[in-house]
Amino acid sequence: MINFTNLKSGGKIFLTILLFPFIVFLMDFIIRFEYIKILNTTGFINYSLSFVYEALLYTFLLWLISFVKKSRKYVVLLFVLFITSLQLLVYGHYFYFGVLPNNYSINYLFDHFHDAFTLTVESLRMLYALIFLVLATIHYFAATFSLKEIQFISRKKGIGIASVLLLMTLFFNNNVRFQPASYSFTPNTIFSFKYVLQERFFGGKFLIQNGYVQRKFEIKEREKIPAKYSVLLFISESVKRNNLHYNGYEKETSPFIDSLISVGKVIPFLNHFANSVSTQFSVPIILSGNYTIEKLNQPYVYDYIKSWTNTSTFFFSSQSMKTDNIDLVFNTSLDNFICQENSGKQMFNDRGINDHDLIPDVANYLNTIGKKKFFGVIQFNNTHYPYKSSQKEFLKYKPCPPTSLNAYDNTIYEQDFVLRDYFKVLGKKNLLDSTIIIFTSDHGEGFSEHNHSGHLQTLYDEDIAVPFWIYLPPGFPVEQRNILAEVSKTNTSHLSIFPTILDLFDLLDSSKLNLDPSGHSLFHKEVNDGIPSVGLDMLDTKSIVYKNYKFIYSKKDSIEHYELFDFIKDKKEVNNLWDKTDEKTKAMFQSFFQKWEKRRTSFTELNKPL
Repeated sequence: MINFTNLKSGGKIFLTILLFPFIVFLMDFIIRFEYIKILNTTGFINYSLSFVYEALLYTFLLWLISFVKKSRKYVVLLFVLFITSLQLLVYGHYFYFGVLPNNYSINYLFDHFHDAFTLTVESLRMLYALIFLVLATIHYFAATFSLKEIQFISRKKGIGIASVLLLMTLFFNNNVRFQPASYSFTPNTIFSFKYVLQERFFGGKFLIQNGYVQRKFEIKEREKIPAKYSVLLFISESVKRNNLHYNGYEKETSPFIDSLISVGKVIPFLNHFANSVSTQFSVPIILSGNYTIEKLNQPYVYDYIKSWTNTSTFFFSSQSMKTDNIDLVFNTSLDNFICQENSGKQMFNDRGINDHDLIPDVANYLNTIGKKKFFGVIQFNNTHYPYKSSQKEFLKYKPCPPTSLNAYDNTIYEQDFVLRDYFKVLGKKNLLDSTIIIFTSDHGEGFSEHNHSGHLQTLYDEDIAVPFWIYLPPGFPVEQRNILAEVSKTNTSHLSIFPTILDLFDLLDSSKLNLDPSGHSLFHKEVNDGIPSVGLDMLDTKSIVYKNYKFIYSKKDSIEHYELFDFIKDKKEVNNLWDKTDEKTKAMFQSFFQKWEKRRTSFTELNKPL
């Protein structure tokens, strides 16, 4: 006969034990309900298993705490404060970026701790303190209540709980990395940190360090030709096109460049796009002209120029690079390479040195090469988060706390002065009559336009619509100038920078290049069949720009999303046209995708001598 009294008593004990893990799980369920309700079957199973894992983990931890006889309440308090703090950080990240912390954000925490700390501090509000106190209080009473029964769990049962927990840990270890967002707060956080720590300290590779990769290549020898012009390429950091005054922005963030455009010395490109939202992919795309997921053994643009012309080459960067990455870049045909680590200059932010500080180095190097033609790359730093201006005179827009749009605009305003100073250097050396200057940015920067800030996560215009302009010296052929002016009104991308530079050195001969550039020279009228861009993962977030439309495909935890925007009529990209679009047009965009995906995921042997 069933003893209902014992059954009822056992059920009460069971519920008491599970009270604390249930509250932790319930909080996650409520906060992320809009996402959880669209999980597929696999995702729902993962999420359900998360509760089992949390129940075992927190029961086991509280069971261990129950062995503390003296000062137990203080140990419980410390435990609760830790869990509550972690919840606020994790869900703060979720509300800010739209996803739970993953390996990318945790790597960022390690590599840019000051930025992450500043962002956290700037986000603090009295409301958050109140939420923290309420949550900590609830957690404390729940943990104390659960302990009333957990303390009576025998050692044998405790070891049994630990054994099941270990088995689930082994299972989660192999599965959380594939669909992290389909797991709840606890396993997602634990294993995201575990993956990063394992990769950092036990020999694994992680994405954040693979920006500049070693390239072993040979270039066919040929007679060197004289260069007609010198070319200087500026690569800015995190600057979006819509925050430049010459592009219609209400703030006067670019007075010097505005003045050059007004007299026809600079040709601005109206619809230029980055092909990636991460510097580690965007810069190699600019320098190689190749749109691919592979880390190819191929020459960069300055390798061809150095091999086939009597030209000096240099790469000066304000940014910090890992020591091994310095060697990988420097072990090419560059005549001179400077970055934060070997500059001998003081750090300006945790990204690198002050952009102003490199100007004397560039000036001195130009003195050493005399009248010799050159190709140089100058990479900026100051416009990167946390948007720090170097002098008070550049604090034009106020108030300007570090995370604000005003602070960001001030760094763009300051950068305009840096560009002015570079033009002055070239002018004093009589080089403006023989130097072509190209300016762009690696990617853009979001300010909550689509419920996210920064970059890396999405492919809306704030992330990939970047400035691009070209200064042409007096005497530049009128016909080519006119072609460039006409092309500047069309859609262009970073893929065209490589062939355009080679064209300026009369080197654009595909029969002699050991790759087929993905773009085309901007001095030739060609109709492109869509401009591709990828997110940081290069797998689950992709876009195609064609005419006045942008098609965005994203996939999160096996859930596919399609978006189509008319970015001319709908500049804020809020009106998704995909469901209203006919099947023929959808098929056209899909065909563009297939073409670029084939190129992006294909591997070509490029390290063989020609």
